[in-house]
Amino acid sequence: MLLRLLKILISLIVLGSDFTKESICWMLRKKSPAKCVVLYYHSVEKGQIERFAHQLDIISKNAQIIPTDKSSPLEKGKCYVAITFDDGFVDVIENALPELSKRGIPATIFVPTGYLGREADWFRKNRKKSKKVMDAEQMRYITKNELISIGSHCISHSSLLSMTEDEAKDEIIRSKQQLEEILGKSVISLSYPHGEFANCHVELAREAGYKRAFSIEPTLMRLTSDKFVVGRVSADSDDWDLEFYLKIIGAYHWMLFASSLKHQVFPT
Repeated sequence: MLLRLLKILISLIVLGSDFTKESICWMLRKKSPAKCVVLYYHSVEKGQIERFAHQLDIISKNAQIIPTDKSSPLEKGKCYVAITFDDGFVDVIENALPELSKRGIPATIFVPTGYLGREADWFRKNRKKSKKVMDAEQMRYITKNELISIGSHCISHSSLLSMTEDEAKDEIIRSKQQLEEILGKSVISLSYPHGEFANCHVELAREAGYKRAFSIEPTLMRLTSDKFVVGRVSADSDDWDLEFYLKIIGAYHWMLFASSLKHQVFPT
């Protein structure tokens, strides 16, 4: 609880700093750069539907929602949000997609192909409830809605850092091929399991034909740059309103610096 409150306090300070910079730009008759935050959820349980719907309404009131494959330049001075889900859990289909569809909101779901239709054992280790990953038929069904796209979350959901380069290459390439065979369409995005990757995994993803890869580093998305790996901010249906608002307007990007500093002071 204290750590959560501290993050909010620091983010409020960051928000004040960003507001000052934007005010200076306004006085100089210049528009500040566009902000784009990519959120990543994992699960939306039945008891969280109302909260999740409320969060979608908060986003809609404060930002323009865009798909993750958008590549055209963003308008300066505006705030944008893209929504993703890691792990491809069935409860996202049951509880999140209806609320997204009601509002015409796009989203990308990253699915580990080695777990299609199976229980996610990595999730069970940390939670009381088990989670099931969607199967091939469910993926085909939900992608009939053009707002929903499927991306790769590799095959085994294991950290690529724990594998040889050949093993990682197989996970990155074969998962893309499997998804494309199921969906009958190109799969252009990849989410690294556990957010862990090295430079070689970035090059492997490029060579495999992905257009964009996603990490869990809380950086802002810059669509006008040629950066291949895009950072994201963690979101949860249980986030407090202020906490969630600060996330979608980009005030949590300071956490990347804090994480880097931690590793420098306490190297692993």
